[in-house]
Amino acid sequence: MLKDFTNKQLEPLLELGLTKTQGVIYLSALKHGVQSVLELSKITGINRQQIYEETEKLLNLGLLEITRKQRRKYIAANPNKLLKISKENIHKAEGVFEKVAASLPLLESLPKLNSRKTDIVYFEGAEKIREAYEKELDACKNTEVLSFVGSIEDIYEFFPETFWKKWNKTFVQQKSSSRMLVHKSEAAQEAARHDEEYKRETRYLENFPLKLNIDVFNNTVLILSFYDKKAIWIESEVAASSYRIMFETFWGLAKNFE
Repeated sequence: MLKDFTNKQLEPLLELGLTKTQGVIYLSALKHGVQSVLELSKITGINRQQIYEETEKLLNLGLLEITRKQRRKYIAANPNKLLKISKENIHKAEGVFEKVAASLPLLESLPKLNSRKTDIVYFEGAEKIREAYEKELDACKNTEVLSFVGSIEDIYEFFPETFWKKWNKTFVQQKSSSRMLVHKSEAAQEAARHDEEYKRETRYLENFPLKLNIDVFNNTVLILSFYDKKAIWIESEVAASSYRIMFETFWGLAKNFE
C-alpha cells in the first residue's frame, strides 16, 4: 500500500512520469521479489484488474520483467534502470526543444488576418497570478512598462517583498524599464528609494488606493486583482493605447517623492 513507502522513495518514480499506483507496484515487487498478480494485489491492496493494466505499462517501460510465461510472475528491474529511463527522457526532451526552437520563426511569421483582434487570457488563483507575472517578464523584454499600482502595502500582503525583489532584478537584467503610479504611503516612499536600482521612476497621488494593479506594455494590458485572485491579460492595440492615455494624464498630475 501507499503508506508502506515514503515520499522520498516514491518521488523519483513520480518525477519519471509514473503514477503513484505504478510506483507502489514497482517498489512492492522490488521489496518482495518475484510476485504474481494475485500476490501483488494482496500486498498493495490494489485490485487485480488494475494490477494487470499497470504491470503491462511497467513491462513496456522496462521496470518489470517476466519470470515465466505460464502463470506469469513479475520481478522488478534493477533500480539502475531508472537512470537509463531518466537519460532517455532527457534526450527526448532535448529533441522536442530543438524541434520547437526550429519551428518558432515559421510560427511567428504566420500572417495575422486581423491585426486589431483582441485576445484575452484569464488567470485564476495565486499560482496563476504568479504565472501571469512570469509571462509579463517574458513579454516586456527591452521595453517600458507603465504600472498603476495604487497601494504598495496591498501587493506586499499577497506576494512577499522577496518575490518582487527577484522579479525586479530579472526585469532589469533584460533591459526593461518602468514608470509606476502609487498611492502616497511610507511603503511606497521606501519602494521609490530603489527606483534607480530597478530602472524605474515612481510618482504618487494623494488619494490613489487602487484595489487593482494594471500594467501596460507593448500592445498588452495586464489587469490583476489580488483580492479576487484573478488576472486578465488583454492583447489589444486599442486597449493598450487607451490605458496609456489614462496613465500619462495621471502621470502629469502626480508628484515625485522627495
